[in-house]
Amino acid sequence: MKTHLRSILPLVALWLIGGAALADDMLMARIPMRAEIALEYVKSSIEEHGYSVAHIQLCDSGMSDFGYKSDFYRVVFFGKISEVRMITERYPELVSYVPLKIAVIAEKDETLLAVLNPEALLPFFAAEEVQIQLGRWHSDLVSILDELRRATGQGLAARN
Repeated sequence: MKTHLRSILPLVALWLIGGAALADDMLMARIPMRAEIALEYVKSSIEEHGYSVAHIQLCDSGMSDFGYKSDFYRVVFFGKISEVRMITERYPELVSYVPLKIAVIAEKDETLLAVLNPEALLPFFAAEEVQIQLGRWHSDLVSILDELRRATGQGLAARN
């Protein structure tokens, strides 16, 4: 579990403290909603997209190690068991990216949602099967984030 956490924490932490170049490799949404409520919306949307929530990791102390203060920081691990098994068997170099992970971070009265953009991995995998899978994940993640934006009245216009 720590390995998965390490794969997303540095990316999110660097982006939060000014690593703007990383923003292209992340899908993000900032919504005017308390983090506890946003987390429930995230879990619901994940399930509506056919995924199962595998685990919710509390990461408040992990982020404080990076100097970031948050009252609420969670990483939601989720996936489709068939996809995770296929990736594990055929493409072990992708194992650290499954299950998918989305960070839910409180910032005052807002919540920041951040996830690795699967399409950022496209240049590293030539196999058509992987290209298609990364595209599907990207589409689903954009849809999940947009559902949360719509829940707060922001809609597509706020998309990164």
